[in-house]
Amino acid sequence: MPETQDPIPSPSRADVCLVNMPYASLNRPSLALGLLKAVLAREGIAAKVLYPNLTFAETIGLRLYHLCSSQLPKEFLVGEWTFAEAAFRDAPRASDEEYLARLAGSQRDAEFAARLVEDLRTVRRAVDGFLGRAARRVLSTGARIVGCTSTFEQHAPSLALLRHIRELDPRVITVLGGANCEGVMGRTTHRSFPWVDYVVAGEADGLVADLFQRILAEGRDIPPGDLPAGVYVPAHRNGGAARGSEAPRPVLRDLDALPVPDFDDYFRLLGRSRYANSVRPGLPLETSRGCWWGAVRHCTFCGLNGSTMTFRSKSPARVHQEIRELEERYGISRFETVDNILDMGYFQSLLPALAADGGERRRIFYEVKANLRRSQVEALRRAGIRWLQPGIESLHSAVLELMDKGVQAWQNVQLLKACRELGVRLSWNFLWGFPGEADAWYAETAAWLPALEHLQPPSGVTRVRFDRFSPYHQRPETFGLALRPATAAAHVYPLPVEDLLDLTYYFADAGRPDIFSGDGEIMAGRPGIQAIQERVGSWRTTFWTDEPPVLTVEDDGAALVFEDTRSRAVERRCRLDGLERAVYLAAQDAPLRERLTSVLAERQGLAAAPEEVEAATRELERRFLAVTVDRRLLALGTRGPLPDLPGLRDFPGGVVEEGSHQWA
Repeated sequence: MPETQDPIPSPSRADVCLVNMPYASLNRPSLALGLLKAVLAREGIAAKVLYPNLTFAETIGLRLYHLCSSQLPKEFLVGEWTFAEAAFRDAPRASDEEYLARLAGSQRDAEFAARLVEDLRTVRRAVDGFLGRAARRVLSTGARIVGCTSTFEQHAPSLALLRHIRELDPRVITVLGGANCEGVMGRTTHRSFPWVDYVVAGEADGLVADLFQRILAEGRDIPPGDLPAGVYVPAHRNGGAARGSEAPRPVLRDLDALPVPDFDDYFRLLGRSRYANSVRPGLPLETSRGCWWGAVRHCTFCGLNGSTMTFRSKSPARVHQEIRELEERYGISRFETVDNILDMGYFQSLLPALAADGGERRRIFYEVKANLRRSQVEALRRAGIRWLQPGIESLHSAVLELMDKGVQAWQNVQLLKACRELGVRLSWNFLWGFPGEADAWYAETAAWLPALEHLQPPSGVTRVRFDRFSPYHQRPETFGLALRPATAAAHVYPLPVEDLLDLTYYFADAGRPDIFSGDGEIMAGRPGIQAIQERVGSWRTTFWTDEPPVLTVEDDGAALVFEDTRSRAVERRCRLDGLERAVYLAAQDAPLRERLTSVLAERQGLAAAPEEVEAATRELERRFLAVTVDRRLLALGTRGPLPDLPGLRDFPGGVVEEGSHQWA
């Protein structure tokens, strides 16, 4: 299948060609490369951004592209494996046949497993021809420097392309950066793959202009001491730090100093692509880096910020100006912020400004901490932030404490309720498998989970990963872990285990079954988790329909009227008055259960005996109108009328559609 090409209009030539390889998302441009292009342009360096991820999708089709990019767990390194043979063809790796057999054995459905193996063989057969075309396309720009960005499944594809370019034209200088090159990963990549001349092992936007000016002037001959720490040059291979030691990471402090990113190349190619009508693009937006919560209490499983947790945010005025400029330039008002966490100061500054300027027109995605108040969710919605990833992760506080989340389960339930009432879509995942957890905690949660059937379910139930830069990886002995590289790494990279320890992002614990073991072995002896999986599966099936279940409540001043279509409903319609009504109203604020009697007296002027309050509370729980979580009584009814939730097609970061299939 021929690929769409994006010809360079004469006499335009590029000093630098920046490349976004598979398996980057198709539905949005690369923020990193758009930003680097704008930084270089400001310094008079002409850069061209190419998107071979789009052309490879044309080669293999959307289904296979998304199979490799997002359908399977990251630890399988499926996308990496499809390019491994091309990248490392002359070096021994662990057996490909063994990899495919283990991958197939990890799947429940034998038919899917067989098709998966054949699909991956098909993709791998397409790689060599694609790489030849992509390399020639890069060289046609005339660029003297070629740089790839590498995040998630892009590392082996990027290494394969840079190697192919080096073989076609040894004069071209090759550069690699991105999240897969953070710290020691970048140093190991540079040491292990000599066809990569320069590696930036951190944030490149503050140094790339000076670096590329030097490269254009001096080629491969820049002395190591002449560049910032964390930039690796060819001379570094003559010696250097020992394996396993810390590696420096360049960091940019002033985000306002950055230009607005340039995404023109993406939209030019997308407009000519055969998938132009299948991709509904969104725009990536960066308003901060780092994590203010992680700087205080680093969530045990999170490795997203590399070795620098320091929180830095753009000024509200700068963010507002950037949003408006991008909207005007590309005619799109859908934004996916790449921040790890929302700057809470924006509630008093940026959000009111956005609400006053197109809040209803825009659609914005943000990651947030889960302990938001309802009034804060309202402020987000008015600003156009209609899709959140709140990091809920669990509905049991003991598990959340193991994560160092700084939030309790009752707060997570309150957020689920507020977002359903306000029409804000949530992306969240139910995690398990934390060192020190008890299966009984999951059994406790499973017992009352059906009461939440009218609220937004998690996307799935997933065992926690052990990622580089997380506390689990930094201090494994603290958690009783003995970490080794994820099994798939040896099937991708032809490196000894000591190098894989410094290269891979994903790790496995030697004391537990790895992801290739399949659900049967992984879930053995975990009835609580199995119950959660069953409940969540039913929850998802029931909720994401044309008529999802509801539990709505109206107050006529004398009685509360409930409509309840959940599967656990005691009655379709019911009325509560008197003390039961009073207790329910008090439960809207999630009071401690032992304080209910005093809360009724203080807030409603109602004198009631503790045993009467307890009887009313038990009746609410019998009807599943309220639940007790963390010793707090939570009212579960939502105030109607309920607004529609955004559908998958409305995801602010864009969506790809083919027939009945959608990928965000």
